[in-house]
Amino acid sequence: MNNIIFIAFAVFSRYNGVMFIREKSKKAHGKKRYIQHQLIESIRTPSGPRQQIVLNLGQLCLPEEKWKELANCIEGFLANQKTLFPGDPEIEAKARHYASQIRQERLGRVQECLAAEEAAHYERVDVNSLITSDAKTVGAEHVAISQMNEYGFDKILHGLDFTKEQITYSKMLIVGRMVHPGSERETVRWVSETSGVGELLGAEVKVYDTALHRTAVLLWENHAAIEQELSKRAREIFSLKETVILYDLTNTYFEGSKRGSKVARHGKSKERRNDCPIITLSLTIDEEGFPKQSKVWEGNVSEPDTLKDILLGLKKEDGLFSSERTIVMDAGIATEDNIALIRKNGYKYVVVSRKKSFEDSFWPEMDEEKVTLSDGKTTLGMKLVRTEEEAFLLCHSEAKEAKEKAILSLKEQRFEQELLAIKEGLEKTKRQKKYDTIIERIGRLKERYKVGNLYTINVEQTDGKAIDLQFEKNDQAQAKEDAIGTYVLRTNRLDLSGEEISKLHRSLTTVEESFETMKGDLGLRPNFHHRDIPTIAHVHVTVLAYHILAGILKKLRTSGIYYDWNTIRNILATHIRVTTTMNTEDGHVIDVRTCTTPTEKQHMIYHKLHIKHTPLGRKYIKSSMKTQRCSAEK
Repeated sequence: MNNIIFIAFAVFSRYNGVMFIREKSKKAHGKKRYIQHQLIESIRTPSGPRQQIVLNLGQLCLPEEKWKELANCIEGFLANQKTLFPGDPEIEAKARHYASQIRQERLGRVQECLAAEEAAHYERVDVNSLITSDAKTVGAEHVAISQMNEYGFDKILHGLDFTKEQITYSKMLIVGRMVHPGSERETVRWVSETSGVGELLGAEVKVYDTALHRTAVLLWENHAAIEQELSKRAREIFSLKETVILYDLTNTYFEGSKRGSKVARHGKSKERRNDCPIITLSLTIDEEGFPKQSKVWEGNVSEPDTLKDILLGLKKEDGLFSSERTIVMDAGIATEDNIALIRKNGYKYVVVSRKKSFEDSFWPEMDEEKVTLSDGKTTLGMKLVRTEEEAFLLCHSEAKEAKEKAILSLKEQRFEQELLAIKEGLEKTKRQKKYDTIIERIGRLKERYKVGNLYTINVEQTDGKAIDLQFEKNDQAQAKEDAIGTYVLRTNRLDLSGEEISKLHRSLTTVEESFETMKGDLGLRPNFHHRDIPTIAHVHVTVLAYHILAGILKKLRTSGIYYDWNTIRNILATHIRVTTTMNTEDGHVIDVRTCTTPTEKQHMIYHKLHIKHTPLGRKYIKSSMKTQRCSAEK
């Protein structure tokens, strides 16, 4: 460990104690346990020594033995001290970054105090004349716009020849999808009646649904370039490694027929709405949860066929990365052809094997390695086999086994009950006994319950009439039960341990959470459009909204706040901007346009995001009573 010696040139430091770093384990949402690190200052007070949190560092990727060196270095930079001898460059870089954050936070507090201490303006007013009007929400809008500004969203669109008006409409669309998801028509109502987004943007444009429709289509026509730039900005701001690429697909359904559509097709719905036409959305994200690229496909697209286009998009970025990237996918995409394609393009992979089991002799004669997952409750048993080119990991999850057993048992129970009902019907003279009809009924049962292959079913017939039905479980049923709770992972990452392989695969839940957020919080559906282009454009507005949201959530989680977006949105919903109108003693009317004081939780969110606690400044208008319009009529 390098020791850093500081020589003081000035005494501007506020610290009267010692700094150190502390590790803290936190449970979020009752499921996952997160590790975060805090910079702590030990100070002396009249009541004795006290400790206070200086800065939440997030999850610190630094050996524990170097924590003290980092804390000393941060304290030195804050005190404007110079080093006599150079130290560890990595530690010095981190220390400069954290010291800058601390200075920024403290400067913000000083500025707020100074603003509060400005000379007050006094007027004698009639208290009974006070009217509050024109209330508009600004909290969640302020958060969304601040993140868009940090990404340089205006500059991105300007570079694509968007006009000033189109840029404004674009930001309204995306912010609307984040704060108040709905149709373009509903977004117009929200902008006009409820939200202060127009005031926050400084927009002086008339908002109408046709303009938003056209802008949504324009965003879709440029979506690849926009996503690429947003991904680039996120990489730079958050120092993303992007060595792992998570790939998955989802679909969304439409209640209408979507007649004439070339993309809305009947297919296997992940939301179990096979009765409705659907479209498919593919998404790649990195290990930190930041989206990289997306694409809309036909509802009946074959999932394996989508990978080629995704790899082409990744190849365009190859020059940005010094290390190989690992693609993580589920079994639905991991065909042999696709695995060969991944290898051909020079990537690594971790996938769920389509071959669910091997001969017992394939696995080593050893006890399963037991690993406790991050939730602290789930235990995973593993067996690892390495070949010259690949590694195979047999995983057995007790939680998965219990869940799958319960589902299978219920399906088998209902399937057998239906078969018994058919058998009993054959014994009744007045019931239909045509052999073909009985076979058709059994076929429908197999399709409904998906367990028909586990049974041997015999229907006796005479002269085309079914007279008896017998059924029993076969050898496949036993094989199915033996495989419950197990799955096999395959990878060409021969440098990874079994636990590391499993961890990479489990990171696919990040993509699933992204889809849930887009469907639940960002208005992926309902989609009211009839034509294909507006339909696809609606989907891509949601994807762009998720690009912005990923940055917001990353900042908050780094600071130890694990709220989902819906919770954040609800907390900020009460931060509004209002106009207070009052009559003065000298016959004038005063209009004061101001934001309400943030609540403690609102203040905390703004503070952690490093944005203004008051989105807009105060506006003060004094006019004669004769020229002033009644506020109640505004």
